Amino acid sequence: MSHLQVITTNETEKWDKIVTSFKNYDVNYLSGYAKAFQLHGDGEPILFYYNNGSTRAINVVMKRDIAEAMSLKKKLLTNTWFDLSTPYGYGGFWLEGEDYEAVNESYDKYCRAQGFVSDFVRFHLFSDYQPRYNGISETHTHNVVRSLELSLDEILIDFEQKVRKNLKRATSFGLNIEIDTTGARLDDFLKIYYGTMDRTSANENFFFSREFFEALNEMNGNYVYLHVLSEGQVISTELVLYGSENCYSFLGGTNSDFFHLRPNDFLKYEIIKWAKEKGLRRFVLGGGYGDDDGIFKYKKSLAPNGICDFYIGKKIFDEEKYNKLVSVRESEPDYDINTGYFPKYRG
Repeated sequence: MSHLQVITTNETEKWDKIVTSFKNYDVNYLSGYAKAFQLHGDGEPILFYYNNGSTRAINVVMKRDIAEAMSLKKKLLTNTWFDLSTPYGYGGFWLEGEDYEAVNESYDKYCRAQGFVSDFVRFHLFSDYQPRYNGISETHTHNVVRSLELSLDEILIDFEQKVRKNLKRATSFGLNIEIDTTGARLDDFLKIYYGTMDRTSANENFFFSREFFEALNEMNGNYVYLHVLSEGQVISTELVLYGSENCYSFLGGTNSDFFHLRPNDFLKYEIIKWAKEKGLRRFVLGGGYGDDDGIFKYKKSLAPNGICDFYIGKKIFDEEKYNKLVSVRESEPDYDINTGYFPKYRG
């Protein structure tokens, strides 16, 4: 008898009931989160639930048709070759219990039987699964985590001096914060968000559709928008997602016409105040776009002692299929196998 259950988004009630039954569940494992990324074209969400009586575990993955990958379009039959990836953010198995080996074994057995080619994991920062992962795990980047277990005064002292200076300046301009738990100002949010993505020449993958945000807005009690207002106008905004212990600086932006008012520092401090009142333990600011770039340095200024290694995991279930797919790519004159991208056939 298999201890592994496979749950799809046709069973969202069952899915979320399982996830929220875990004491320290996180938002990245909820069906609404996975469904938003399905709308974004990232694959078909699956929840794996393992329970052998002494150990329970959950894992969310996106089942991806490899023939739909930009680099392999029209080179493969659709609905034939599949691989798995955790959704954008943080994931991997979340365990209650100690039987890591049994969880890995059961998962691998299922994935091989289903003919999946490979598995890519973005590990949760606070799970103890990563050291027990039975594939290759590695870290190249860092994330910033603001502990909320200090008092507000202690947090202020912990900020870099320039942040405290900017907060003082923002306050002198009479900025206000609006907490929006319904997505009522989605239009204002999107205008600023898309404007920020354009200004920073962000990867087109970050231009999430309105439907994507509307799907996240179905997750009542797991999301909030915080908007900074100047004379009634939204000038900086952020979508924060949260689970039982952690909240995440998910997506947002600032109107560049108002940079001089320092709304972003003000916004982050207001998120911290909101999260502390909510009883959350950590505010995850994330990392940058590259290796500890300017965005990372800004985030670090809010939590100089909160630097964590961010790990990814790589696993090949079927070497033969994997090598076959790589050879399809190797026939292209401009294909570079050494980019470090995993899986290589998607690079």
